[in-house]
Amino acid sequence: MKRAWIAFLGTLVLVLPIRIFSMLRYLNPQTGFYSDGGKSVAAASILLVAGAFLTAYFSSRDGRAEISAAPLRNVVAAVLGAVAGIFVLVQSVVGLTAGFFGEGQIFYQIFCGAGILTGAVLMLTAYDLATGLRKIGSHPLLALIPSVWGCLYLVVLFIAYSAVVNLAEDVYHTFTVVFLLLFLFTQAKLFTGIESTKSGKMIYMVGLPAALIALATGIPSSIQFFAAGITAGVVSIGMHMANIALAFYIVAFLSALQAVPAAAETVPAGAVDREDPSQPTALPDTDDQGNKPMLNAEGSISEYAGFLRKACGSGIKFVTAGPSPFYSRNDPTTEES
Repeated sequence: MKRAWIAFLGTLVLVLPIRIFSMLRYLNPQTGFYSDGGKSVAAASILLVAGAFLTAYFSSRDGRAEISAAPLRNVVAAVLGAVAGIFVLVQSVVGLTAGFFGEGQIFYQIFCGAGILTGAVLMLTAYDLATGLRKIGSHPLLALIPSVWGCLYLVVLFIAYSAVVNLAEDVYHTFTVVFLLLFLFTQAKLFTGIESTKSGKMIYMVGLPAALIALATGIPSSIQFFAAGITAGVVSIGMHMANIALAFYIVAFLSALQAVPAAAETVPAGAVDREDPSQPTALPDTDDQGNKPMLNAEGSISEYAGFLRKACGSGIKFVTAGPSPFYSRNDPTTEES
């Protein structure tokens, strides 16, 4: 996983200066075109695609088989999650009052309503991270609300793109939302246990590229807004800030998740502890190495008892049977029956 983080940071260090310089120097915010013929944005895009691929590839090659599904407690992730929730909630409330152009007005209001719920879910997730609880995991429908919001986010972008053409920045915005959606959906499955703990590897494969693309898109656009008072594309400065907050939350969450050891095999309630010889244990068919108990030529009882002791800690003892006080082998009644 260290190589994935190195690829993430290295790509960010290379791409951000190019993106910031090209947007401030060559980009016309009103048309969305670059005066240098798009050479700078092409270079930044190639580096960003390569970096996103490397982070996903190195994440998939991680040696750890599983990620712990136990409740996670991390103050930094909790704070950044709460900040991201506040940004999404506030921007959604502002969106309801500001409105949307074109025929997507009603759909945009639905998107903003889902954003308010998403902000609340993110703050509930932050509470879980601060306290070490997993309240969100016991409510699968709540956990899936951010994923629904991400889907609506994509639809709103496509509606907006039908009225405005801004090729380069539109591509950045679209891939930002796509990877954020994948992360939110994978996180919901991890929280609710819908998928096995091995899905923890998938959360790195989509989470690191999501944070990388969101930062490479949101930070230059925010700098351009504060420098020129305008941003290229249809995404508002509020949504850019929300995307940046989500990216920092993703980084903090994945960092905290990486520090948690793989989930140990737990003994279900009512199961027998095999380390406790006082507990009754069912007789296994084989020993720890998968070998069946073998008796010697004489069918030694002591050897079989030794196998039971080794395999399951059995305290069973065998004794030689004495004559029965109730019947004898020569009893004619016994023979007839």
